[in-house]
Amino acid sequence: MALPNLWALYNLRSSPFFQATLRADSGVTPLRLFVGRQRERQLLLTTIGSSVSSRQAVAGRPGIGKTTLVQTVKSDAQAAGYWSSDEIIPISAEGVGEQLLGQLLSGVYDAVLASHPTAKGPEVEAAQQLVRTIRLRGGGLTFSAFGLGIGGSQTESVATPSGALLLDGPRVLRGLLSYAMAQGTRGIVLHLNNLENLSEADAVRAADLLRGIRDQALLHDGLHLIVVGTTDAVRTVVQSHTQIRSVFSNPLMLQPLELDEVQMLLAHRYEVLQLDQARPWRSPVENSVVQRLYELFRGDLRGMLKALEDGITALLGLTSAGAEVAPVGLEDLLLTLRQRNQAELQEQLGSTAWDRLLAWAQVGTAALQTQAQLVDLWQIKQPSVSQTLQQLIEAGAVEALPRRGREPVQYLMTGTARLAL
Repeated sequence: MALPNLWALYNLRSSPFFQATLRADSGVTPLRLFVGRQRERQLLLTTIGSSVSSRQAVAGRPGIGKTTLVQTVKSDAQAAGYWSSDEIIPISAEGVGEQLLGQLLSGVYDAVLASHPTAKGPEVEAAQQLVRTIRLRGGGLTFSAFGLGIGGSQTESVATPSGALLLDGPRVLRGLLSYAMAQGTRGIVLHLNNLENLSEADAVRAADLLRGIRDQALLHDGLHLIVVGTTDAVRTVVQSHTQIRSVFSNPLMLQPLELDEVQMLLAHRYEVLQLDQARPWRSPVENSVVQRLYELFRGDLRGMLKALEDGITALLGLTSAGAEVAPVGLEDLLLTLRQRNQAELQEQLGSTAWDRLLAWAQVGTAALQTQAQLVDLWQIKQPSVSQTLQQLIEAGAVEALPRRGREPVQYLMTGTARLAL
C-alpha cells in the first residue's frame, strides 16, 4: 500500500526543509535550488580564474551553507571550462601525509573521468594504477605486481611499500594535471571538507599534514583547491604554518544569510517542489515561524531547516490525508519542538548533563559562558567541565564560538537547546 505524502497538503512533492548538500548530480537536491551568495561566489571564482593554480579557504559557523556554496562554485567553474566532480574530499587528522596526497590524487583522477570519460594515455594509466592501489589498501587489500591480485600466491601479492606514494604520487599527479590541461581544460577544482568536526588538536595535526605535502601536491599548475571548515579550524589549518599561509588566499569568512534571503530560499524550494503545476503551492509555515527560528538558530540554516522539518512532520502526522490545512503557526510549532527536543536531549545527555544544561538556562539561554564561568556555575572542577561541554557539543546542544585572539573560548547554546528550554 502506498504511503500518503502529507506534504501534498501544501501541493509539494516532498519536504522543502531537507538539509542535504545540494549537488549537480542530484534530482532531489539539485544545485538550481541555490540562492544568494553572489558576492562570495564571484570572489572564489575570480581567484580561480586569475592564476594557473590557487588555494582558498571558506570559513564560518556550522550550518550556514559553506559546503553548498563551494559545490555551486565548482559547477560555475565547470561552466567556465574547468574540470571537477561532485565528490568532496574529507580531510582527517588521523592519517599521514601520504594518505592526504593519495586523496588529492584520487580527487584529480575522479575529476578527469567525470569530465572526460574517454580519458586514456600513459598519464591516465599511471594515475589509475596508483589510485587503485590507494583504494585497495584502504579496504585492507594489497596490490599485486601482476595486477589486482586477490587470492594470488604470496610472491605475487605484495603491499606497496610505506612511503612509496610520496615518491611516485607527485610525479603521477603532475602528469595527470598536464594531461588534463592538454585536453583543453583550464584546470581542476577540488573541494577539501570535514574541517567542521576537527578538534583544536586535530586541526593542528591537519595543518601539519598540509605543510608536509605542500611542495609535492599543492603548488602544481592546474590545481585549484578550496578548503572548507569552521572559522577556528580553518584559521588553524591554513594559517598556523608560514609555509601554508604563504600559498593560501585570505580565508573567506562566510556570514549567515539575511532573513529575506532565507525567505527567498524557501519560496524557491516551494516553487521547484510544486506537485500540481495547475495549482499554486502553499507555504507550510507562517512567516513569523521562519523569523523566530532563524533568530533562535542565529543563522544556522541547517539547524533551522531540521527544526522546521521535525516540527511540521510531527504536526502533519496528526492530519488526515486530503484534509484542508493552514500554514503552521508559531505557538503550535514551538510547543511541539519544545516537547520533542526536551525528550531527545534528556535521553542523549542523561540526568547529570541535562541538569547542568538547565542550570545554564537559568542564567539565560542566550548567555555566553567560558569554561572558568562554568566551573563556578556548576561547582565542579575544570576537567569535568570540559567533559560535560564535549558531551553537550556532541548532542548538538552547545557550540564553541570562534576564538578571539588569546581570549578564552566562549560557548553558547544552540537553537536546538533553546527550543527545548
